[in-house]
Amino acid sequence: MSSRRTRRVLPVLVLSLTLSLTAVGTTNAGEAPDRDASGSASRAVGPAPVDPAAPAATLQTAPFTAARSCAPVPAGALHAAPEAATACVSVKSGTAEAGTMPRARAMSAPSAPGTAALAGSSATHADEGTAGSRSLAAAADEADDPAGDGLGTEFEPDADDPEPPAATCQVTNPGTWTWSRTGGMCLNGAEVTYKLIDSRGAEIGSGLIAVNSTLSTSYKSLDVTETITAKVIRVTGDVQSLTLRMQVGCGTGCTTVTKQPWYATTLAYNQEVTGKTKYRGDPFATGKTRVSFRTNYAMYVTMPGATPVDSSATWSSPAGGEIRCDAEQPRLRGCVIPTNDLPVLSYSRSHEKYGIVVPIYEEIMRRRGTDILHAVDLAQATTNRQATCTPFTNLYPSTRGADSCDEFPPASTKEGGQDGTLCAELTPQVVNNVWSAPATWANRPATGTETCLRLHITQRANSSAGGVLGSLRKYQRLVTDDPFRIEFTA
Repeated sequence: MSSRRTRRVLPVLVLSLTLSLTAVGTTNAGEAPDRDASGSASRAVGPAPVDPAAPAATLQTAPFTAARSCAPVPAGALHAAPEAATACVSVKSGTAEAGTMPRARAMSAPSAPGTAALAGSSATHADEGTAGSRSLAAAADEADDPAGDGLGTEFEPDADDPEPPAATCQVTNPGTWTWSRTGGMCLNGAEVTYKLIDSRGAEIGSGLIAVNSTLSTSYKSLDVTETITAKVIRVTGDVQSLTLRMQVGCGTGCTTVTKQPWYATTLAYNQEVTGKTKYRGDPFATGKTRVSFRTNYAMYVTMPGATPVDSSATWSSPAGGEIRCDAEQPRLRGCVIPTNDLPVLSYSRSHEKYGIVVPIYEEIMRRRGTDILHAVDLAQATTNRQATCTPFTNLYPSTRGADSCDEFPPASTKEGGQDGTLCAELTPQVVNNVWSAPATWANRPATGTETCLRLHITQRANSSAGGVLGSLRKYQRLVTDDPFRIEFTA
């Protein structure tokens, strides 16, 4: 039988890059250091533990989208396989078997010449529009209105609320995109398959690459960071190592700051490369105050020493997981990934500052027959407050902070802003450990059917109650028309 190199009918080799999804190769959510031009290749590192303090959220999921492309291979592009004529890439959702042991010679093969050594350094970037090193308490104090109306704190965090935990990408359903509003987005267990196929359709070698990515947003920065890891988890036949390149991008309203997580890097079996990319939302680029965009990816795989071709494994983040960046907060700009899992505004009846108002808040929401409110901007909130609280008679004009108008629903919601003459005007109190909310004026008794409030409470209680909503607005990046739920706890 004639040799493959000498027979007259030359075989046609096909490069087949298949991207599928399995539960293999979970990467951690930690951010990789910035990389220099040399790239990095290293042995696999185990996943980092999940922060137990991370907030619980309903994770959203989406399947992978299939795609296919082919391109001619220039003559001599593959030195190890000069007969190659076509490079094809197919991207699909699948469950390709991973972890199959490669041929012994491939397992023990040394790194290919030119494989980059581990290199890189950490870099820190200034957050967009942050309030510097001020504490949350100081920020809240500055935001308090001297009149004690509570409106200012509806756009700033409550001094009692701690800084939220950093975003984490928690994978509970490997093989799909997974994300939450503030917890980031991840792709776990994606696989790129590289195949060499002769003219008879017989596979003569392959390589399997596990790809994982973790993307993080921030409530106080327009920068969106992402860590991407690729690991060669199987090689067979004529394939002993693979050279990987990768490039990322994003849609309108976004700038790709770091396009390549790594440069061309050659990996042998069980080696991996990790790098990070950065995108920046630009809500001013389109003349708006907010933008939404998706990210996209292209991975180029060749045999070591081969001439790169244009075919690549390409994919995009899911349509249901658009990243939204906005500049609608008074102080901070930031990004989230909106979902149907609504943010929750939670009020405690036992809170030492604002607890006195919670029972009547709860009663008003019961009368309204819903637990959903919708955010508005500061200008509309100011108009709403004036509609409900102007005019207002201070019961203790000579004692600063002893009385203020607390409107409910909050002025910073679409449900707020009702005519104050139609609202119940009450003075919540606790006498002998018994809570009550009698009418403030004897000639204006409450009917028990009102769906809005004008409460007489201290500036301290008013500002604290408003600050709880301010915390939610800030950390969840609530913008005009965003819905959120309100709940009441012990």
